Amino acid sequence: MSVIVRIIMYIKCRSLWLDEAFLAESIVSRNWLELLASPLSNNQSAPVLYVIAVKAICSLFGYSEFSLRIFSLFAFIGLLICETIFMKKVFNFSNKKIAFVVVMTALLPSYIWYSNELKPYMSDALFAVLTILLYFYYTQNKIKLPILTALYVLILGFSSPAIFFIGGVLFSEFLVAVFNKNKKNIICISLSGIVILAIFGLYYHWWLSPASESMKIYWDNYAARISIINRIIDIFKNEGNSDSKIVWLFVPFALLGFYSLIRQKHKITYSIGLSMFFVFLASAIGKWPLSGRLWLFLPVIVLIFTPIGLYFIYDKIKYKKITEIVGLFILSVIIVCSMVYCAQYVGDKCYFHKQEVNPLIHYVQENIKEDEKLYVYPRAKFAFNYKNGYGSTKIGNVAKDNIIFGKDRDQWNENIVGNELLSILENKKVYLIWFKIS
Repeated sequence: MSVIVRIIMYIKCRSLWLDEAFLAESIVSRNWLELLASPLSNNQSAPVLYVIAVKAICSLFGYSEFSLRIFSLFAFIGLLICETIFMKKVFNFSNKKIAFVVVMTALLPSYIWYSNELKPYMSDALFAVLTILLYFYYTQNKIKLPILTALYVLILGFSSPAIFFIGGVLFSEFLVAVFNKNKKNIICISLSGIVILAIFGLYYHWWLSPASESMKIYWDNYAARISIINRIIDIFKNEGNSDSKIVWLFVPFALLGFYSLIRQKHKITYSIGLSMFFVFLASAIGKWPLSGRLWLFLPVIVLIFTPIGLYFIYDKIKYKKITEIVGLFILSVIIVCSMVYCAQYVGDKCYFHKQEVNPLIHYVQENIKEDEKLYVYPRAKFAFNYKNGYGSTKIGNVAKDNIIFGKDRDQWNENIVGNELLSILENKKVYLIWFKIS
Protein backbone atom coordinates (compact mmCIF):
# COMPACT_ATOMS: atom_id res chain seq x y z
CA MET A 1 0.00 0.00 0.00
CA SER A 2 2.80 2.41 0.87
CA VAL A 3 4.43 1.65 -2.50
CA ILE A 4 1.19 2.53 -4.31
CA VAL A 5 0.88 5.76 -2.32
CA ARG A 6 4.45 6.73 -3.18
CA ILE A 7 3.92 5.99 -6.87
CA ILE A 8 0.84 8.25 -6.88
CA MET A 9 2.77 11.01 -5.12
CA TYR A 10 5.52 10.81 -7.73
CA ILE A 11 3.02 10.80 -10.59
CA LYS A 12 1.46 13.99 -9.20
CA CYS A 13 4.86 15.74 -9.29
CA ARG A 14 3.87 18.26 -6.64
CA SER A 15 5.60 21.64 -6.73
CA LEU A 16 8.99 22.09 -5.13
CA TRP A 17 8.46 23.75 -1.78
CA LEU A 18 10.77 26.53 -0.59
CA ASP A 19 13.63 24.43 0.83
CA GLU A 20 13.61 22.11 -2.19
CA ALA A 21 13.62 25.08 -4.58
CA PHE A 22 16.60 26.55 -2.69
CA LEU A 23 18.61 23.36 -3.26
CA ALA A 24 17.34 22.77 -6.81
CA GLU A 25 18.88 26.05 -7.99
CA SER A 26 22.42 24.75 -7.54
CA ILE A 27 21.70 21.32 -9.02
CA VAL A 28 19.87 22.68 -12.08
CA SER A 29 21.72 25.89 -12.91
CA ARG A 30 25.33 24.92 -12.14
CA ASN A 31 27.55 22.78 -14.34
CA TRP A 32 29.54 19.90 -12.85
CA LEU A 33 32.59 22.02 -11.99
CA GLU A 34 30.51 24.82 -10.47
CA LEU A 35 28.48 22.30 -8.50
CA LEU A 36 31.59 21.28 -6.56
CA ALA A 37 32.28 24.87 -5.51
CA SER A 38 30.93 25.42 -2.01
CA PRO A 39 28.77 27.05 -0.78
CA LEU A 40 25.68 26.07 -2.67
CA SER A 41 23.21 28.78 -3.65
CA ASN A 42 20.81 30.17 -1.03
CA ASN A 43 23.06 29.05 1.87
CA GLN A 44 22.04 25.46 1.27
CA SER A 45 23.94 22.53 2.70
CA ALA A 46 23.68 18.94 1.45
CA PRO A 47 26.21 16.06 1.33
CA VAL A 48 28.44 16.34 -1.73
CA LEU A 49 27.82 12.82 -3.06
CA TYR A 50 24.08 13.26 -2.59
CA VAL A 51 24.18 16.42 -4.73
CA ILE A 52 26.32 14.65 -7.36
CA ALA A 53 23.98 11.63 -7.42
CA VAL A 54 20.90 13.82 -7.93
CA LYS A 55 22.70 15.80 -10.65
CA ALA A 56 23.67 12.55 -12.41
CA ILE A 57 20.09 11.24 -12.34
CA CYS A 58 18.79 14.54 -13.73
CA SER A 59 21.46 14.55 -16.45
CA LEU A 60 20.03 11.24 -17.66
CA PHE A 61 16.30 11.84 -17.21
CA GLY A 62 15.87 15.62 -17.23
CA TYR A 63 15.38 18.14 -14.43
CA SER A 64 11.80 17.30 -13.46
CA GLU A 65 10.44 17.15 -9.91
CA PHE A 66 10.39 13.37 -10.37
CA SER A 67 14.09 13.17 -11.24
CA LEU A 68 15.14 15.56 -8.49
CA ARG A 69 13.35 13.51 -5.84
CA ILE A 70 13.84 9.93 -7.03
CA PHE A 71 17.11 9.42 -5.11
CA SER A 72 15.11 9.73 -1.89
CA LEU A 73 12.83 6.89 -3.05
CA PHE A 74 15.89 4.73 -3.78
CA ALA A 75 17.15 5.54 -0.27
CA PHE A 76 13.82 4.43 1.24
CA ILE A 77 13.90 1.12 -0.66
CA GLY A 78 17.51 0.66 0.44
CA LEU A 79 16.46 1.28 4.04
CA LEU A 80 13.83 -1.49 3.92
CA ILE A 81 16.40 -3.90 2.48
CA CYS A 82 19.12 -2.97 4.99
CA GLU A 83 16.86 -3.13 8.04
CA THR A 84 15.52 -6.52 6.92
CA ILE A 85 19.06 -7.92 6.55
CA PHE A 86 20.08 -6.25 9.82
CA MET A 87 17.23 -7.80 11.83
CA LYS A 88 17.77 -11.22 10.26
CA LYS A 89 21.55 -11.32 10.66
CA VAL A 90 22.24 -9.21 13.75
CA PHE A 91 19.19 -9.92 15.93
CA ASN A 92 18.15 -13.24 14.36
CA PHE A 93 14.53 -12.07 14.21
CA SER A 94 11.78 -14.34 12.97
CA ASN A 95 9.87 -13.31 9.84
CA LYS A 96 6.96 -12.24 12.07
CA LYS A 97 9.10 -9.69 13.92
CA ILE A 98 10.75 -8.50 10.72
CA ALA A 99 7.37 -8.08 9.02
CA PHE A 100 6.07 -5.82 11.79
CA VAL A 101 9.13 -3.52 11.68
CA VAL A 102 9.18 -3.33 7.88
CA VAL A 103 5.43 -2.61 7.70
CA MET A 104 5.67 0.19 10.28
CA THR A 105 8.73 1.65 8.52
CA ALA A 106 6.90 1.62 5.18
CA LEU A 107 3.79 3.28 6.64
CA LEU A 108 5.58 5.89 8.75
CA PRO A 109 4.34 9.36 7.64
CA SER A 110 7.77 11.01 7.88
CA TYR A 111 9.29 8.29 5.67
CA ILE A 112 6.44 8.63 3.18
CA TRP A 113 7.03 12.37 3.02
CA TYR A 114 10.83 12.39 2.83
CA SER A 115 10.98 9.56 0.29
CA ASN A 116 9.25 12.11 -1.98
CA GLU A 117 11.43 15.15 -1.34
CA LEU A 118 14.58 16.76 -2.74
CA LYS A 119 16.45 16.55 0.55
CA PRO A 120 19.05 14.10 1.96
CA TYR A 121 17.14 13.21 5.13
CA MET A 122 15.73 9.91 3.85
CA SER A 123 19.23 8.75 2.95
CA ASP A 124 20.40 9.66 6.49
CA ALA A 125 18.15 6.88 7.81
CA LEU A 126 19.49 4.43 5.22
CA PHE A 127 23.17 5.15 5.89
CA ALA A 128 22.76 5.02 9.67
CA VAL A 129 21.48 1.43 9.42
CA LEU A 130 24.00 0.55 6.69
CA THR A 131 26.89 1.83 8.86
CA ILE A 132 25.92 -0.52 11.70
CA LEU A 133 25.24 -3.41 9.32
CA LEU A 134 28.72 -3.07 7.77
CA TYR A 135 30.19 -3.13 11.27
CA PHE A 136 28.39 -6.41 11.94
CA TYR A 137 29.96 -7.93 8.83
CA TYR A 138 33.33 -6.66 10.05
CA THR A 139 32.83 -8.43 13.39
CA GLN A 140 32.07 -11.62 11.42
CA ASN A 141 35.38 -11.23 9.51
CA LYS A 142 33.51 -10.77 6.22
CA ILE A 143 34.87 -7.24 5.74
CA LYS A 144 38.44 -6.21 6.48
CA LEU A 145 39.19 -2.98 8.34
CA PRO A 146 40.70 -1.10 5.33
CA ILE A 147 37.57 -1.89 3.27
CA LEU A 148 35.33 -0.86 6.18
CA THR A 149 37.25 2.42 6.50
CA ALA A 150 36.92 3.14 2.76
CA LEU A 151 33.18 2.37 2.84
CA TYR A 152 32.70 4.66 5.83
CA VAL A 153 34.47 7.51 4.02
CA LEU A 154 32.15 6.93 1.06
CA ILE A 155 29.09 6.95 3.34
CA LEU A 156 30.16 10.28 4.84
CA GLY A 157 29.96 11.76 1.34
CA PHE A 158 26.26 10.82 1.27
CA SER A 159 25.26 11.49 4.88
CA SER A 160 26.71 13.91 7.43
CA PRO A 161 25.03 12.38 10.56
CA ALA A 162 26.64 9.07 9.62
CA ILE A 163 29.73 10.44 11.44
CA PHE A 164 27.93 9.79 14.76
CA PHE A 165 27.35 6.13 13.90
CA ILE A 166 30.84 5.67 12.48
CA GLY A 167 32.20 7.23 15.67
CA GLY A 168 30.06 4.90 17.79
CA VAL A 169 31.22 1.85 15.86
CA LEU A 170 34.94 2.67 15.95
CA PHE A 171 34.95 3.83 19.57
CA SER A 172 33.11 0.68 20.61
CA GLU A 173 35.63 -1.47 18.76
CA PHE A 174 38.48 0.54 20.28
CA LEU A 175 37.15 -0.04 23.82
CA VAL A 176 36.85 -3.78 23.15
CA ALA A 177 40.47 -3.84 21.93
CA VAL A 178 41.64 -1.96 25.03
CA PHE A 179 39.64 -4.23 27.34
CA ASN A 180 41.16 -7.32 25.68
CA LYS A 181 44.63 -5.70 25.63
CA ASN A 182 44.88 -6.38 21.90
CA LYS A 183 47.64 -3.94 20.88
CA LYS A 184 47.34 -4.75 17.17
CA ASN A 185 43.62 -3.95 17.12
CA ILE A 186 44.17 -0.80 19.20
CA ILE A 187 46.65 0.50 16.63
CA CYS A 188 44.56 -0.53 13.60
CA ILE A 189 41.30 0.93 14.93
CA SER A 190 43.12 4.11 15.97
CA LEU A 191 44.59 4.50 12.48
CA SER A 192 41.18 3.93 10.90
CA GLY A 193 39.63 6.55 13.18
CA ILE A 194 42.41 9.06 12.46
CA VAL A 195 42.02 8.59 8.70
CA ILE A 196 38.25 9.04 8.85
CA LEU A 197 38.47 12.07 11.15
CA ALA A 198 41.15 13.68 8.97
CA ILE A 199 39.12 13.19 5.79
CA PHE A 200 35.93 14.38 7.51
CA GLY A 201 37.79 17.45 8.81
CA LEU A 202 38.98 18.34 5.30
CA TYR A 203 35.52 17.64 3.91
CA TYR A 204 33.93 19.83 6.56
CA HIS A 205 36.34 22.70 5.84
CA TRP A 206 35.80 22.42 2.07
CA TRP A 207 32.11 21.62 1.77
CA LEU A 208 30.15 22.06 4.99
CA SER A 209 31.69 25.01 6.85
CA PRO A 210 30.84 27.73 4.24
CA ALA A 211 27.13 27.24 5.03
CA SER A 212 27.53 26.34 8.71
CA GLU A 213 27.41 29.91 10.07
CA SER A 214 24.12 30.80 8.39
CA MET A 215 22.64 27.44 9.43
CA LYS A 216 23.78 28.04 13.02
CA ILE A 217 21.92 31.36 13.05
CA TYR A 218 18.82 29.65 11.66
CA TRP A 219 18.87 26.87 14.25
CA ASP A 220 19.67 29.26 17.10
CA ASN A 221 16.58 31.25 16.17
CA TYR A 222 14.60 28.01 15.99
CA ALA A 223 15.79 27.03 19.47
CA ALA A 224 14.87 30.48 20.82
CA ARG A 225 11.30 30.15 19.51
CA ILE A 226 10.57 26.61 20.67
CA SER A 227 11.21 25.22 24.15
CA ILE A 228 13.42 22.19 24.66
CA ILE A 229 10.39 20.18 25.91
CA ASN A 230 8.40 20.91 22.75
CA ARG A 231 11.40 20.09 20.57
CA ILE A 232 11.74 16.70 22.28
CA ILE A 233 7.99 16.04 21.96
CA ASP A 234 8.11 16.97 18.27
CA ILE A 235 11.26 14.96 17.48
CA PHE A 236 9.10 12.62 15.35
CA LYS A 237 7.13 15.49 13.78
CA ASN A 238 8.61 16.88 10.58
CA GLU A 239 7.93 19.51 7.93
CA GLY A 240 4.80 19.25 5.82
CA ASN A 241 2.21 16.56 6.51
CA SER A 242 4.58 14.12 8.14
CA ASP A 243 3.59 13.78 11.78
CA SER A 244 5.09 10.49 13.02
CA LYS A 245 4.52 10.97 16.73
CA ILE A 246 3.05 7.46 16.77
CA VAL A 247 6.68 6.34 17.20
CA TRP A 248 6.48 7.55 20.81
CA LEU A 249 4.25 4.51 21.48
CA PHE A 250 7.20 2.26 20.70
CA VAL A 251 9.96 4.19 22.52
CA PRO A 252 9.40 2.50 25.94
CA PHE A 253 9.55 -0.96 24.33
CA ALA A 254 12.63 0.01 22.30
CA LEU A 255 14.40 1.21 25.45
CA LEU A 256 13.47 -2.03 27.19
CA GLY A 257 14.78 -4.02 24.22
CA PHE A 258 18.00 -2.00 24.24
CA TYR A 259 18.38 -2.62 27.99
CA SER A 260 17.87 -6.38 27.61
CA LEU A 261 20.53 -6.61 24.89
CA ILE A 262 22.99 -4.55 26.93
CA ARG A 263 22.49 -7.02 29.76
CA GLN A 264 23.38 -9.78 27.30
CA LYS A 265 26.56 -7.84 26.37
CA HIS A 266 25.45 -7.61 22.75
CA LYS A 267 28.36 -6.05 20.87
CA ILE A 268 26.38 -4.34 18.09
CA THR A 269 23.99 -2.84 20.65
CA TYR A 270 26.97 -1.27 22.45
CA SER A 271 27.97 0.49 19.22
CA ILE A 272 24.41 1.75 18.64
CA GLY A 273 24.28 3.04 22.20
CA LEU A 274 27.55 4.93 21.76
CA SER A 275 26.32 6.30 18.42
CA MET A 276 23.17 7.70 20.00
CA PHE A 277 25.25 9.07 22.87
CA PHE A 278 27.33 11.04 20.35
CA VAL A 279 24.14 12.33 18.68
CA PHE A 280 22.70 13.56 21.99
CA LEU A 281 26.07 15.01 23.01
CA ALA A 282 26.30 16.96 19.76
CA SER A 283 22.76 18.19 20.32
CA ALA A 284 23.52 19.22 23.91
CA ILE A 285 26.46 21.42 22.81
CA GLY A 286 24.44 22.98 19.98
CA LYS A 287 26.05 21.14 17.05
CA TRP A 288 23.10 18.96 16.04
CA PRO A 289 19.70 20.62 16.55
CA LEU A 290 16.71 18.76 17.95
CA SER A 291 14.64 18.73 14.78
CA GLY A 292 12.71 15.80 13.36
CA ARG A 293 14.11 15.98 9.83
CA LEU A 294 17.71 16.02 11.14
CA TRP A 295 16.94 12.99 13.31
CA LEU A 296 15.16 10.96 10.63
CA PHE A 297 17.39 7.99 11.47
CA LEU A 298 15.84 7.77 14.96
CA PRO A 299 12.44 6.20 14.07
CA VAL A 300 14.04 3.19 12.37
CA ILE A 301 16.38 2.67 15.35
CA VAL A 302 13.37 2.74 17.69
CA LEU A 303 11.40 0.32 15.50
CA ILE A 304 14.29 -2.15 15.22
CA PHE A 305 14.56 -2.50 19.01
CA THR A 306 10.78 -2.58 19.63
CA PRO A 307 10.16 -6.34 19.05
CA ILE A 308 12.95 -7.18 21.52
CA GLY A 309 11.25 -5.11 24.20
CA LEU A 310 7.83 -6.60 23.42
CA TYR A 311 9.14 -10.17 23.69
CA PHE A 312 11.08 -9.28 26.83
CA ILE A 313 7.72 -8.47 28.47
CA TYR A 314 6.06 -11.48 26.83
CA ASP A 315 8.59 -13.87 28.38
CA LYS A 316 7.82 -12.51 31.85
CA ILE A 317 4.04 -12.97 31.62
CA LYS A 318 2.37 -16.14 32.80
CA TYR A 319 -0.72 -16.19 30.55
CA LYS A 320 1.09 -16.14 27.23
CA LYS A 321 -1.81 -17.11 24.94
CA ILE A 322 -4.05 -14.29 26.16
CA THR A 323 -1.13 -11.84 26.02
CA GLU A 324 -0.34 -12.90 22.47
CA ILE A 325 -3.94 -12.39 21.31
CA VAL A 326 -4.23 -8.97 23.01
CA GLY A 327 -0.82 -7.89 21.71
CA LEU A 328 -1.64 -8.99 18.18
CA PHE A 329 -4.94 -7.10 18.33
CA ILE A 330 -3.26 -3.87 19.52
CA LEU A 331 -0.52 -4.06 16.89
CA SER A 332 -3.12 -4.78 14.20
CA VAL A 333 -5.08 -1.68 15.23
CA ILE A 334 -1.89 0.42 15.06
CA ILE A 335 -1.08 -0.92 11.58
CA VAL A 336 -4.64 -0.38 10.29
CA CYS A 337 -4.67 3.20 11.64
CA SER A 338 -1.29 3.79 9.99
CA MET A 339 -2.65 2.45 6.69
CA VAL A 340 -5.65 4.79 6.89
CA TYR A 341 -3.33 7.73 7.55
CA CYS A 342 -1.01 6.58 4.75
CA ALA A 343 -3.92 6.43 2.27
CA GLN A 344 -4.56 10.15 2.77
CA TYR A 345 -1.32 10.92 0.92
CA VAL A 346 -3.03 10.14 -2.39
CA GLY A 347 -5.16 13.27 -1.79
CA ASP A 348 -4.41 16.77 -0.56
CA LYS A 349 -2.11 15.51 2.22
CA CYS A 350 0.67 14.95 -0.33
CA TYR A 351 0.88 18.71 -0.93
CA PHE A 352 2.78 21.15 1.23
CA HIS A 353 0.28 23.70 2.56
CA LYS A 354 0.30 26.98 0.54
CA GLN A 355 3.36 25.93 -1.50
CA GLU A 356 1.69 24.39 -4.57
CA VAL A 357 2.83 26.99 -7.10
CA ASN A 358 2.99 24.92 -10.32
CA PRO A 359 -0.72 25.28 -11.25
CA LEU A 360 -0.46 29.05 -10.82
CA ILE A 361 2.59 29.25 -13.07
CA HIS A 362 0.95 27.05 -15.70
CA TYR A 363 -2.19 29.22 -15.67
CA VAL A 364 -0.20 32.41 -16.19
CA GLN A 365 1.87 30.82 -18.95
CA GLU A 366 -1.31 29.90 -20.81
CA ASN A 367 -3.32 33.10 -20.23
CA ILE A 368 -1.05 36.12 -19.84
CA LYS A 369 -1.39 38.82 -22.54
CA GLU A 370 1.01 41.35 -24.01
CA ASP A 371 -0.19 44.24 -21.85
CA GLU A 372 -0.16 42.21 -18.62
CA LYS A 373 2.60 41.52 -16.13
CA LEU A 374 3.39 38.99 -13.44
CA TYR A 375 4.57 40.00 -9.96
CA VAL A 376 6.44 37.26 -8.11
CA TYR A 377 6.77 37.65 -4.37
CA PRO A 378 10.36 37.31 -3.06
CA ARG A 379 9.66 33.99 -1.37
CA ALA A 380 7.96 32.45 -4.37
CA LYS A 381 10.64 33.28 -6.91
CA PHE A 382 12.82 30.23 -6.16
CA ALA A 383 10.16 27.70 -7.12
CA PHE A 384 9.06 30.02 -9.94
CA ASN A 385 12.59 30.26 -11.39
CA TYR A 386 12.90 26.48 -11.35
CA LYS A 387 9.62 26.02 -13.23
CA ASN A 388 9.82 28.98 -15.63
CA GLY A 389 13.56 28.84 -16.27
CA TYR A 390 16.53 30.40 -14.48
CA GLY A 391 17.37 33.85 -15.81
CA SER A 392 14.12 34.12 -17.78
CA THR A 393 12.41 37.55 -17.76
CA LYS A 394 9.39 36.43 -19.77
CA ILE A 395 6.50 34.11 -19.09
CA GLY A 396 4.03 32.92 -21.70
CA ASN A 397 3.99 33.65 -25.44
CA VAL A 398 4.72 37.38 -25.33
CA ALA A 399 7.16 39.65 -27.16
CA LYS A 400 8.66 41.60 -24.25
CA ASP A 401 9.69 41.14 -20.64
CA ASN A 402 6.69 40.84 -18.36
CA ILE A 403 7.99 39.49 -15.03
CA ILE A 404 8.52 41.70 -11.99
CA PHE A 405 10.38 40.07 -9.12
CA GLY A 406 9.94 41.35 -5.58
CA LYS A 407 13.16 43.17 -4.69
CA ASP A 408 13.47 42.33 -1.02
CA ARG A 409 14.61 38.73 -0.78
CA ASP A 410 14.29 38.84 3.01
CA GLN A 411 10.66 39.97 2.89
CA TRP A 412 9.16 36.96 4.65
CA ASN A 413 5.83 38.56 5.56
CA GLU A 414 3.84 38.72 2.33
CA ASN A 415 0.76 40.00 4.20
CA ILE A 416 2.36 43.45 4.33
CA VAL A 417 1.84 45.26 1.02
CA GLY A 418 4.73 47.67 0.41
CA ASN A 419 4.91 50.76 -1.82
CA GLU A 420 6.55 48.74 -4.58
CA LEU A 421 3.56 46.42 -4.91
CA LEU A 422 1.01 49.22 -4.50
CA SER A 423 2.46 51.05 -7.50
CA ILE A 424 2.26 47.85 -9.57
CA LEU A 425 -1.33 47.14 -8.55
CA GLU A 426 -2.43 50.58 -9.81
CA ASN A 427 -2.09 49.20 -13.33
CA LYS A 428 -4.61 46.42 -12.44
CA LYS A 429 -3.26 44.21 -15.21
CA VAL A 430 -0.98 42.11 -13.09
CA TYR A 431 -0.94 38.52 -11.83
CA LEU A 432 0.43 37.77 -8.36
CA ILE A 433 2.29 34.56 -7.46
CA TRP A 434 3.16 33.92 -3.86
CA PHE A 435 3.24 31.26 -1.21
CA LYS A 436 4.14 31.01 2.44
CA ILE A 437 4.32 28.56 5.32
CA SER A 438 1.47 29.26 7.71
